[in-house]
Amino acid sequence: MKTITIRGIDAELDRVIKSQAQQDDLSVNQWILQALKKVTGIGKKPAFRKYHDLDKLAGGWSKEETKVFSESIQIFEKIDEDVWK
Repeated sequence: MKTITIRGIDAELDRVIKSQAQQDDLSVNQWILQALKKVTGIGKKPAFRKYHDLDKLAGGWSKEETKVFSESIQIFEKIDEDVWK
């Protein structure tokens, strides 16, 4: 196994790491390894959940649908001069 030295840990970060490790009943080394695995996605649970509920909406219009929509909203591009007087 490799060894990595992390420099620049300030007092507040040191306190939080030690507190979290103690709370989880882990050594500081075990807690940091677990945190790194979560953040990198190597752990059992990724740190950030991926959602796919809106995937079908992203880039979902065909060229024809885009054209029809663009034509439909052209009326909103015109400035009514009487309103802005």
